[in-house]
Amino acid sequence: MKVYLLLFLSVVALFLVGCVQTGGQVQREYVCPNGAIVTNASQCPPVQQVVEQTDPEMKTCEDMPESDRTPFSDYCYMGLAYKRENATLCKKLSESKRLECYSGLAMLKSDVTICDAAGTQKAYCYSTYAAEKGDVTACDKITEISSKDSCYSQYASRYMDSTVCEKIRTIGQKDSCYMSIASSQCDSSLCNKIANNNTKDNCLINLQYCGGMPHQKPVE
Repeated sequence: MKVYLLLFLSVVALFLVGCVQTGGQVQREYVCPNGAIVTNASQCPPVQQVVEQTDPEMKTCEDMPESDRTPFSDYCYMGLAYKRENATLCKKLSESKRLECYSGLAMLKSDVTICDAAGTQKAYCYSTYAAEKGDVTACDKITEISSKDSCYSQYASRYMDSTVCEKIRTIGQKDSCYMSIASSQCDSSLCNKIANNNTKDNCLINLQYCGGMPHQKPVE
């Protein structure tokens, strides 16, 4: 009998935990999120929402007026990307201006890996970087053969580097690369590197009056 009595008293004690006695009536206590103890959840003070801080510069770009041509927000986001040196902001530009953002930022930071984010336009980004920064290794990152050859050709012509012509895989474009530099440098040895015989002959003929007077560098 004593065992049953002790068990009954234990159950009653557990029931009374979290309750208070008010005017002879038992009321359950409720703990609010802020720690206040009330008798009903509706009595809790309202929870104050944390207001997210707005980036004023980003907000300025978002509020830019629309345009029939290039959105004004494009120029705003591009300027902000350059200012913060943050390539992720280029994603906010329209597709027509996105490449310019990635290319410009890559050259600003001297970091060709930024071109990796340019998606289907990254080959052009690599080529622009190679030409503007004088870094032919940027061309090596291009996977499509035609675009890679164009990158090498553009670099070789700009920096008069005939050794880069050898990297070109398309024969016709490689011949044009050698012929262009041969004409600029009055160097017939480069004509002899041309695979197509007709192109080679034309190259040598052009060099006979290189610089406005008969001239030909001896074949090495």
